[in-house]
Amino acid sequence: MNRFTPVAAVICSMLLFTACATAPVNEVPVQSMPTPEAFVAQDILQNLSGVSEAGVASVRWWEGFNDPILDQLIQTSLETNFQIAAAAASVREAKALLALSDTGNSLLVELDGQLTGQRTDRSNSASNTSNSTGSNSRNERNAVIGLGFALPVDLAGKVDQEVRAAAANLMAVQAGLRAQIISTSTDVAQEYLRLRGNQKQLAMLRDSVALQEKTLAIVQARFESGLSPELDVRRAETSVETLRASVAPLEQALRRSMHQLATLAGQFPGAYDSLLTPVGDLPRYSLGIPPRLPLQVLQARPDVQLAQARFAQAAAEVGVAQADFYPSLDLMANIQVGSSVLNSNPATGILIASLSAVLDQVIYDGGARDARLDAAKARAEIALADYEQVLRTVTLDVENALSAIQASVARQTALNKAVVSSKRSFEQADALYQLGLVSFLDVVDAQRVYANAEQALATEQTSYATLVASLFRALGVQA
Repeated sequence: MNRFTPVAAVICSMLLFTACATAPVNEVPVQSMPTPEAFVAQDILQNLSGVSEAGVASVRWWEGFNDPILDQLIQTSLETNFQIAAAAASVREAKALLALSDTGNSLLVELDGQLTGQRTDRSNSASNTSNSTGSNSRNERNAVIGLGFALPVDLAGKVDQEVRAAAANLMAVQAGLRAQIISTSTDVAQEYLRLRGNQKQLAMLRDSVALQEKTLAIVQARFESGLSPELDVRRAETSVETLRASVAPLEQALRRSMHQLATLAGQFPGAYDSLLTPVGDLPRYSLGIPPRLPLQVLQARPDVQLAQARFAQAAAEVGVAQADFYPSLDLMANIQVGSSVLNSNPATGILIASLSAVLDQVIYDGGARDARLDAAKARAEIALADYEQVLRTVTLDVENALSAIQASVARQTALNKAVVSSKRSFEQADALYQLGLVSFLDVVDAQRVYANAEQALATEQTSYATLVASLFRALGVQA
């Protein structure tokens, strides 16, 4: 008659529950609609890609501005920025967590030892006498050393799903690091361009103040000679002071940019004042911009990669929650060797070996497993919705950047014409005023229009330069 041994029972259980293991969960998000074949403003991007005979920008896109100080600031910031350092440390942590998750099916070996000693004294006395007949002693010493082995068997594939989740988390953190690098390089470029643009506007504003002061001196001379009324003097003074009041905000903006650039590079405010205080030209971009299609942008943007990885992680965590419904199996073995000595007798050897299997199945937990599974599925739905939203946000970023660049080019064309015409108008009004043919109000108005046109053009040129930097961020061009 055949016996159904306990070992056979364990083997059958393993086969049965392995067949019932959780099926792999789809970790690739499926888009609800296809990616557009081209951007709405694809023609603008195509035109920007061919504006230079020097070629299209490489990954070090900021070098297209041909500014050594900008190159230095970005390179330093990429090396010393603390947010990048924190993101890099997060990558190392995620790698360690991945390695930790992969140990779930590993054999565990433990070593233990025990040394014991025991002495027992027994006294014997005869009845009705006070004489002791003697005493007996028992001395026992034991020394045992043992090895314990434990091997978890992943019947339901839980460990595999945990590894998948940890791997997806690593991918997400790596994408976060790339996003931080792009963000830092773009932030430095934009802040530097604002600084140079504000320096240009400040220089122009001071020139306008000097010109107004010269006009004020002429008006005062004419007033003292009786050729102009006091009203003209007051108007000239008002114009000078109004312009002078605009100097302080620009100076404050310059200090703010210097402090921000120092902070982005991991320094304290003031570290770059000596480097950035000398006035420099506003650099213009001289290279072409990569003419990427929407699909290429989606593949390059780290925030899309991060959203994909977060969905994969959430999907794997659904598998982990499903695995909790299946039993766990642990195989264990133990070997102990040692010796035992009683009094002065020869030592006796000890050898103990055991082999066991523990199959654990939760029967009732008050609905905890169901709740964990429902929560995991909800997180996967959230991750999928976030992924869909990121796809649309990315294309929106590119479309907005391209339309803003197009509008900036149009405004610069118009403002260039306005500067030329307003300058000529001011020169004519000034000449006619000195001949007494127009009022001073005409001169002040013409001078104001000219100064405003120059300031508006400088502002738009600065805006265009920062828009170019933001377009590289939108396209996902990595540093």
